[in-house]
Amino acid sequence: MLTTSGPFARARAMMALVSAIASAGPAQAIAMRMQLNAMGPYQSRGHGRNKQSPSRHRVAMDQRAARKARNVKRHKAAMRRA
Repeated sequence: MLTTSGPFARARAMMALVSAIASAGPAQAIAMRMQLNAMGPYQSRGHGRNKQSPSRHRVAMDQRAARKARNVKRHKAAMRRA
């Protein structure tokens, strides 16, 4: 029942189980509760907004760093001449 693709797949699967428990009769509720307990508590995987990680490193960041290094070098040379 747990789908591994798409955004919020784990949360959507848990909500489906919770809604199934709420709408199921007393005879099916025990089986659904066992499935919910087997799934365990929801834990965020930490892929929220503004998360800094090495995987967020992009080419543009290297280009900006190289441009800045060139500008710093050029500025220092200009200050030595002045």
